[in-house]
Amino acid sequence: MSVPPEILAAIRGARSILCATHSPMDGDGLGSGLALKRALEPAGKRVVLVTEAPVPPAYSFLEGFNSIVVLGKAPVPAADLIVALDAGGPDRLGRVLAERPKGTRIANIDHHVSNRSYGDLNWIDAQAAAVGEQAYLLLQEGGWKIDPVAAQCLLVALVTDTGRFCYSSTTPRTLEIAAALLRAGAEPDRLQRELYASVPFAVLRLRARALDDVELLREGRAAVLTLPPGYGSDLGVDEEDVKDLIDVLISVKGVVVAALFRGLADGGTKVSLRSKDDRANVSALAARFGGGGHVRASGFTSRAAPAAAREQLLPALEQLAVAGSA
Repeated sequence: MSVPPEILAAIRGARSILCATHSPMDGDGLGSGLALKRALEPAGKRVVLVTEAPVPPAYSFLEGFNSIVVLGKAPVPAADLIVALDAGGPDRLGRVLAERPKGTRIANIDHHVSNRSYGDLNWIDAQAAAVGEQAYLLLQEGGWKIDPVAAQCLLVALVTDTGRFCYSSTTPRTLEIAAALLRAGAEPDRLQRELYASVPFAVLRLRARALDDVELLREGRAAVLTLPPGYGSDLGVDEEDVKDLIDVLISVKGVVVAALFRGLADGGTKVSLRSKDDRANVSALAARFGGGGHVRASGFTSRAAPAAAREQLLPALEQLAVAGSA
């Protein structure tokens, strides 16, 4: 697979680039954005990576982390080109898309099968295990240097979005790119220490508390957790830690599908879905409610309160649990 020439041409021709991903950021969007910034700035381009939500502190070990701009109430920075990373729909970009200066083009780079091709330029590769793969290929084909710092950022993108290279989305190309990143100076040992061997004790307490509230349905094939707004705030954890509870649910032996219903402070519910089997396609389920993502990892936002959103989704979720274990 090669990079669409119009994407390369747009980046080559831009003097200033605004990189944006979904909020809150995850390792794929954040790592890819920092890698592009690191590799493109020596070529004379001004690159800014922005977000609306607080940046997950787990990634603070990456060089360039402190350069990420949290918009708050500040205006969206002007740029020649907006590069959208790992954002399946325009709503995932928030103000960046809504408030962009008139005429600013959008290069939409994503690997979600549900992506709506909302950009002026679109590169959607559903075979890519992570946008980090696409970012690597972009820099390679563009002739921009991937130094050890950029390589580490891209390795974070790959590792976090592939479940440490264990998800079914992992391909030989994924591992070949990972090998190239190690040759470029990425340090997997440091990544392991920082992301997976440095869990705050408060997060462990959060997980222990949440387990008491997990529902196991359909003879343990479906796991459901319904949380009110502000859950865990007394423990000192952040929203990202609460969101990651979905990974605890799907890790339970016998569970085929999992759903996390998180109440939002301003009303409504954020729904995260996971599956262990392609027959239990949570992307198709999320699409019914205006969301999307991957076959085994998807989500959407509901206007309903957590309990109501749960009731609305439960029959279909239980059907998927049965289908995925048939």
